[in-house]
Amino acid sequence: MDKVKAWLGALTWMGVIFLMSAMPGDVSGAQSGRLAQLVLSAISFLLGEDAASGVPMDAIHLLVRKGAHMAEYAVLFFLYRRALEKSGARRPGLAALCLCACYAATDEGHQAFVADRGPSAVDVGIDTLGAALAWGACGAAQRMAGRRKRS
Repeated sequence: MDKVKAWLGALTWMGVIFLMSAMPGDVSGAQSGRLAQLVLSAISFLLGEDAASGVPMDAIHLLVRKGAHMAEYAVLFFLYRRALEKSGARRPGLAALCLCACYAATDEGHQAFVADRGPSAVDVGIDTLGAALAWGACGAAQRMAGRRKRS
């Protein structure tokens, strides 16, 4: 039953990614624009108006969009890895990374059919980088846990 739950979690998150990719470009852009405005407000609060006025909104918007790609696929990596571990995979991290890269490619292909969107090989790379960073975080956490046990 744990294996089924784990795979349902991964499949559900794949559905979330699919639905976000199915949003027309103007809707997706407006959402990330609102988040970019929040980031700019936080910069203004933390560093002052002068510092915030020197930060180009386009750069913040780009970072928010690409950061969202990385975060989506970091979460997908963790869900795939857990499902693969429960399924007895020998190298669940590597398999999860490969699955993330494949899903990223198919998701970008899906965007070719969405209004004001299009496929991007760069986004596949950014998605895969998010998954790879999650894999690295898993490895670091495992090493730290091993050191604590030995202490």
